[in-house]
Amino acid sequence: MPHPRRVFLLAFAAFFLMSASWALALPVNGTYDEKHHVVRAYAVVTGHWLPDGPASDGTTFGSEGFDVPASLLPGNVNCAVGEKNRGPADCQTPTGSRETVRVPSAAARYSPVYYLPVGLPLLVSPDGTGVVLARLVSALVSALLLAAAVATAVRLRSRLLVAGVALVATPMAMNLNGSVNPNGIEIAAGVLLFVALSALLRGVVTRRLLVLTGIAAALLLTVRQLGPVLLAVDVAACALLAGRGRVVELWRSRSARAILGGFGLVGVVVVVAWMAGSGGADTGAIPERGIGGDLAGRILSDRVPFYLRQVVGQFGYGEVTISPAAIGLWYLLLAAVVVPALVRSGWRLRLVVAGLLAFCAALLVALDWHFAPLSGWFAHGRYALPTAVGVVLLTALYRRGDGPRWLALALVVATVPVHLYALARAITRFSGGLDASLNPFAGPWQPAGGAAVPLLVAVVGLSALVGVSLVTERGRIVDPGTVSGELDNGSVTPVERSAKTGTRASTTETTSH
Repeated sequence: MPHPRRVFLLAFAAFFLMSASWALALPVNGTYDEKHHVVRAYAVVTGHWLPDGPASDGTTFGSEGFDVPASLLPGNVNCAVGEKNRGPADCQTPTGSRETVRVPSAAARYSPVYYLPVGLPLLVSPDGTGVVLARLVSALVSALLLAAAVATAVRLRSRLLVAGVALVATPMAMNLNGSVNPNGIEIAAGVLLFVALSALLRGVVTRRLLVLTGIAAALLLTVRQLGPVLLAVDVAACALLAGRGRVVELWRSRSARAILGGFGLVGVVVVVAWMAGSGGADTGAIPERGIGGDLAGRILSDRVPFYLRQVVGQFGYGEVTISPAAIGLWYLLLAAVVVPALVRSGWRLRLVVAGLLAFCAALLVALDWHFAPLSGWFAHGRYALPTAVGVVLLTALYRRGDGPRWLALALVVATVPVHLYALARAITRFSGGLDASLNPFAGPWQPAGGAAVPLLVAVVGLSALVGVSLVTERGRIVDPGTVSGELDNGSVTPVERSAKTGTRASTTETTSH
């Protein structure tokens, strides 16, 4: 296999450029709740960690707000999002005024962890330019996490796991990475956690991997409210698949206890301190604006299909959809990884996959069931992605062999047209209106520099992603469970010892689970 460092740099370029293409393509507030997160980011970097007072824009979310420059968001910022607003984004009216105005934010009491780095460009340029730069900071952090996951997959010498990381980096994930929204980094942290923690539990124990696992866990804990629950489920899934012996062996390492425990402790302290100091996250739910009637029937008929579509690509505020054929193709690519692994696996992998899917479904349904009567539909499929990605990543890792040498490359190549189509469709929506035929180059609104700029950036990024798969395609496939690793000061792990002697360590489990 190629050197992980070179793969890391190439993967970083790929994921950063793919996310950056979305950052450059959309108007302010062109994706879910971005206006709320922009206001929150500016407030955090200017020292306003708690709301300045009550505020409302007439919607069902956001009852508190911050005093920010009028230039931070364009006038009529909502005019081109939502099913009812079908026109192009030229309806927005940017202003250069730095007059202070009170603006509501549904994220008014969210943890400041994500917003501190992302908000820095807004401190210098509190306007549309600053929003784009803030998006690029978010894209950079997410790309670092995803590239680290790819490099770890290379250390495990699994081409299919490399492809798995590319498959869970759906157009929706790239859209979120390239926006001001903590959900993108949360998803990327979930990807890294599954890959890095699995590597540790497979016997590849290095300080680098311990730190990466700790960073991923700390981010999951702190960037969004659901993070602690998602983290617990992700860790439980990895531990159950690895088996008790490998979990115990990892915990015997002083370095593992110190590094993982240290990051975990910091994350818990931040969460507890923020909850105590902020009074918890306020959803801003407004009574008597909820949904009644047959909730169970509507969730089954309307919401579940929405969850599934959004995982791949449903943009804007849910009104920008891509072809069902494109979404179906993506799920077929996922099935090419998951189904053969489940057919050939033991009960343990099947149990974990079923548990992850059941948890994700239950989480989304429970959120809608609770909030729909209060303020309307609440859950999004993207909320479950930090855990749902484990279905693909764990089956890719625990599958017996990587399949044909061409499979991983073919899976990655097949994602390219879907990524480009999704980006072009989103640009078309904002340039020509919701009902416009696919043509990102027409319409009264265009991204800065024209639609060709983000599309070209996406092409370069996707080319780099294919390049990652090309340079790993030549690698020799081995059972990841026999890869040697370093524990503490380089002492030999039971896995390494068994690999040298040709016997299986007593603390390991077969890869067919």
